[in-house]
Amino acid sequence: AALPGPAPADWAQAPLDPAVRAVLVGFDEHFSYAKLCQALRYLLRGGPDCLLVGTNRDHRLPLEGGTAIPGTGCLVKAVETAAQREAFIVGKPNRYMFDCVASEFDIDPARTIMVGDRLDTDILLGNSCGLTTLLTLTGVTTLDEVKGHQESDCPARQSLVPDYYVDSIADLLPALGE
Repeated sequence: AALPGPAPADWAQAPLDPAVRAVLVGFDEHFSYAKLCQALRYLLRGGPDCLLVGTNRDHRLPLEGGTAIPGTGCLVKAVETAAQREAFIVGKPNRYMFDCVASEFDIDPARTIMVGDRLDTDILLGNSCGLTTLLTLTGVTTLDEVKGHQESDCPARQSLVPDYYVDSIADLLPALGE
């Protein structure tokens, strides 16, 4: 929705739904200043009792041909900056989603593999949950980045090193047929 009226004072007068108790920031191709204003107003009205939740902190999303677009993390950061508070992230690399799934299903981490194309989300989540990790090199990560982390003495960088890597997820097809 558009901002009501021509001036900032008008924007602060748009009606708020009294039932709203959380602001969720996820991927939104129609993110706008109006939505940012509404998110801030809900967070200010509810104070600490109004949750600020983000789906993930991905800074960019890779596209075919090596290009990228801004990721959800950019939108989360905009709301965090306006609200002057940090969002609770429910997606990777936070364990929250894994713990939710693990509480519903009998998951054996020793028999579970996390496959992903990002070190800072997919691989970090897998490693922090005790899963085997497999990096696909079709996303934003390069093998040189992996080698740099692998050769580092920093524990935080070591936590970004996958157990295995493949050039493409298609490389797994022969193994899945067995």
